[in-house]
Amino acid sequence: MKTLRNFTILSLLLSFLALPLSCSLTGDGPDEGGPDEGGAELSGEVTLEVDEPLIRADGKSCAILSVKVGGVAVKEGVTIYDATTNTPVDVPNLEFTTTTPGKYSFWAAYKTRHSETVSITAISAAIPVLPSDPAPSSTNFSRKVLVMQFTGTNCGFCPYMVNLLRTFTANPSNEGKWVLAAIHTYNSSDPAYTSAPIDGAMGISGYPTAALDLDKTTKWTNYYNYEGFQSMFNKEYAAAKAKVGIALSTVLDGNQLVVKTGLKAAEAGDYGLALWVLEDGIKAKQANNGAQSDEGYDTHNNCVRLMLGQNSSKDFSGVRVSLAKGEEVEQYALIDLKDSWVGENLHVVGIVTALNAGGDAFTANNAVNCPVNSSIAYSYNK
Repeated sequence: MKTLRNFTILSLLLSFLALPLSCSLTGDGPDEGGPDEGGAELSGEVTLEVDEPLIRADGKSCAILSVKVGGVAVKEGVTIYDATTNTPVDVPNLEFTTTTPGKYSFWAAYKTRHSETVSITAISAAIPVLPSDPAPSSTNFSRKVLVMQFTGTNCGFCPYMVNLLRTFTANPSNEGKWVLAAIHTYNSSDPAYTSAPIDGAMGISGYPTAALDLDKTTKWTNYYNYEGFQSMFNKEYAAAKAKVGIALSTVLDGNQLVVKTGLKAAEAGDYGLALWVLEDGIKAKQANNGAQSDEGYDTHNNCVRLMLGQNSSKDFSGVRVSLAKGEEVEQYALIDLKDSWVGENLHVVGIVTALNAGGDAFTANNAVNCPVNSSIAYSYNK
């Protein structure tokens, strides 16, 4: 499993991790090794690594620190410092535990040299656990298309697109093939409004518009033509196989959402990973220029609240990660929630992007949707 250390996006923890080591019940730490134990001073860069940047604040869950000098693991002659106060701290056997939730930062000194800083976050909630892989030897992943609905409460014609999507949902042939994200960018007075400039990135020139897979070439505005939209969707769904499978697990911890993501590659390549937080059940009066529905339009679901993986005002394709065929990585994200968001109504959409057939843009290749306090396993074609 691939390891990328100390990798952050915005102010949120987003680290690709190896499978965790376990804390020793006997108090013995990792093998010390290293020629410094014989008295010779090592040369080279001092590095500090942590096997688990996210632990539970229960006094038992631990993060194991490892110090290397010139690539050689050492313990003798090493001092660990609190990066906030720059004072030495005692970390027995280099195994850090705590009963106090929060973020902890450390650096290591060896003789007169020191490392860069690493951070460990301790949370009160249980750490998310990914479901068991139902087919560990397979990479024949099923694929879901990301359907983006650009809308807003002051958009009088947007209910017509809602009707089209309801018809699309009712078609049994579409079941399990797509994930919906409603992006409210039409009017800032909308309680579901997002200020992220994804409408500009997608070249949205009118409302309502539906777009597929973060691809500016697959947009639909004719809400009277359901058959045309279905045809566009069928073409997009068949255009590519899933190059990466996605597993997700989420835990709601007060005003934080803890997310663990697993990625597993069917093809070697450079990919992007984005996480979008969506909310259901937002109540707001919807403008309506004559559309009719027994279900009404004033309850708004699948509303995008936050988009992690925005690289620029034009690029929402996610954080880059290179994967070999069959390789798997795991990742944590800590997401601070706004007080106005209803935690139990949230869900997380995980999106993997890949270079399109033309090789000139990253578009969505696969997506999954996971409610809070729930998990989604890797999904395979039957």
